[in-house]
Amino acid sequence: MDRKCWNLLVYRVPAQPSTQRVYVWRKLKGLGALYLQQSVCILPQRENLQHQLTELKADITAGGGEADLFTIWIDVPEQNAILVERFQQQADQEYQEFLGQCRDFHSELSEERKKANLTFAELEENEAELAKLRSWLPKIRDRDLFNAQGYLQATEAFKACQLDFQSFTEQVYEAQGVKSSDV
Repeated sequence: MDRKCWNLLVYRVPAQPSTQRVYVWRKLKGLGALYLQQSVCILPQRENLQHQLTELKADITAGGGEADLFTIWIDVPEQNAILVERFQQQADQEYQEFLGQCRDFHSELSEERKKANLTFAELEENEAELAKLRSWLPKIRDRDLFNAQGYLQATEAFKACQLDFQSFTEQVYEAQGVKSSDV
């Protein structure tokens, strides 16, 4: 890894009300920022991120806070590698959380099967849970700025959830006396 360019955001927001602090934290989390310490974040230098950080800086100052946005270059390959690894670890933690939710999804379907609770209400409830997983995975992927290893496993786990749900759907239709071709 050669010389690498980064964006460093250092900010301070008023303690009260907390809404601005939460807003800034959510925006940075949504971008995949890595906190180096409180109110100090780093992101790789990329045009789309630069634009969003510039807007966030303006939001912070408009809300009575202070913000400095620096473009820095790190010439030491080992330091760049450490930052990339920390970004990947951060993304992998999210993928692990996603995998846990996938396991919970399978457990829920398994429990409903054991209880023979094969109703349309359960089908609808679990369809909503699957929709949450479906929308969550791309958000994690967007924040995964350095292609963490967990993405492939998370994708496979989601596919397994879809298949399990498809099987559960067929079981509900059968239990309710409805042919899937009638739906």
